[in-house]
Amino acid sequence: MRMLSLRGLDRVSTGIDGLDEMLDSGLIAGRTYILSGDAGSGRSTLCAHFLMEGVKNGEEVLYVTIDSNPADISANISSFGWDTGKIMILNAHPRVREYKVRGSLIEVSSTSKTAAALKDTDDKGKTAQQQAGNQADLSLPSLQLRIQKEFEDHSYDRLVIDSVVSLKLLSSEEISWELGINSIFRLLSEEGITALIVADNPKPGEAVRPEFFMSHGIIKTCRLTANGRVYRSIYVEKLRASAHDTQMRPMRITSKGLEVDSTKAMLPEVLASFAQKFPRP
Repeated sequence: MRMLSLRGLDRVSTGIDGLDEMLDSGLIAGRTYILSGDAGSGRSTLCAHFLMEGVKNGEEVLYVTIDSNPADISANISSFGWDTGKIMILNAHPRVREYKVRGSLIEVSSTSKTAAALKDTDDKGKTAQQQAGNQADLSLPSLQLRIQKEFEDHSYDRLVIDSVVSLKLLSSEEISWELGINSIFRLLSEEGITALIVADNPKPGEAVRPEFFMSHGIIKTCRLTANGRVYRSIYVEKLRASAHDTQMRPMRITSKGLEVDSTKAMLPEVLASFAQKFPRP
């Protein structure tokens, strides 16, 4: 189900009420967004909300994982009481292996069918349809080709790629990163898919990466330990063609997933610590 914002733009909900309020009713449909954050900041849980919201609305959703075991993803999503039965997953890791019962390590062969239902993933990350990739390498063109093949059989409304960090580490140098990531962005745009691409927070002084300036929006999650407590926050760094809340808002992980309070500000001393660790442009 899509909704209109006050500006008349077609929106899709992230599945998190407080974040939707920060985004002026949700993400603009059919666009690609960067979800940036540090480890433990809630990125994977936010992706789960985003995909499960699509499932709730009868949409087709796809999770493209590069470095995470599908079985772990399924377990994490299920821990919030969500049914993963209608989430399709594409395991794009270049060398996926499985353990036999006796514990020996083997490589498994690839199949033409790459995506499968997340619920069909076993505890080793193997699915009935996907016997995992045995590619010698992973590159932006090869990832794009695998996604394109999946689009030939299914029409998806929402997609998550987790993560470009691992993709960049595993990719070959056969094509420039800027050209390759731009090609994937164009593919998603032409398909009319609303997509979240997971990235890590840039380091202080680091040049702006191509995926950040090509994206239609950037959502950042942050995690900080201060005074013996763990604080999580979220803010919208960029959202093209839309007004949005630019303040850093408190976020917490509960038994039901993420909660964002769009009406509260971070404590001044905590906000100062966040600003020092995660400088904003």
